[in-house]
Amino acid sequence: MIKKIRLLLEYNTYCLWLYDENDEIVDNDNPPEWDDDKELTDAFMAVSNLYDTFFVDNGKEFRYCGCPNEKTRAELEARIKAAVAILQQKNNGKYIIQNDIAF
Repeated sequence: MIKKIRLLLEYNTYCLWLYDENDEIVDNDNPPEWDDDKELTDAFMAVSNLYDTFFVDNGKEFRYCGCPNEKTRAELEARIKAAVAILQQKNNGKYIIQNDIAF
């Protein structure tokens, strides 16, 4: 049984990381019971997709450029808050949610 969901931004990955009762990574996806949950997936994909724009990755160069402006930062923060709210509503105390997304 999975005990923890960790929210973490990594380039080109989904934001949810699932951990078992031994605190070992099980998967980088929605928990199995929400595997087909379009609302949750779409919300976190919107976060991941926006975050990925903070990088240059053109085959010759890979680097983190950072957030381009305050408007984009506010948009990312709003997307994260909306996605977390959906997750918390669905979770209803089932998993520990560890939010390691920093601004």
